[in-house]
Amino acid sequence: MKKVYETVALGYFALATTTLLLSAILLVSFAVWEVAASVFASDAEIVDRVRSLLDGIGLMIIGFAVVEAATFIAEEELFRKRELRSTRESRRSITKFITIIVIAASLEALVMVFKTSREQIPEVIYPAALFASAMVALVALGLYQWLSSRVERESD
Repeated sequence: MKKVYETVALGYFALATTTLLLSAILLVSFAVWEVAASVFASDAEIVDRVRSLLDGIGLMIIGFAVVEAATFIAEEELFRKRELRSTRESRRSITKFITIIVIAASLEALVMVFKTSREQIPEVIYPAALFASAMVALVALGLYQWLSSRVERESD
């Protein structure tokens, strides 16, 4: 039964990784298409071109996060093929995953600030809240690292 589970889980993780990578490629393709269509549109105003460029950057950032998540899954579940054996290894994996989220959220908040600050100043609160959430996650990660390193030192 364990062998069946391991085979099914391996297949699932391989399928999930492949699907995530294909989705990221599609996101980047759509971003390039949107930016190119906007830049080469003869009747587009500069504001519309900038908005399309920022939308394309947002899609690329999401694609970046998706690729990083796929890489994380592949490294943790497909290539290593083992359980987390130490607290150090567990801490490294959690740190990597949360870092991916913080970077993606911060970049998306930055793009959103640029988009909303041009025309909709009251709407800047939403990207600011996203950025604040990313910073809270970063501080929480630092606290987790500090506490877990202390526990690790005490157990050695």
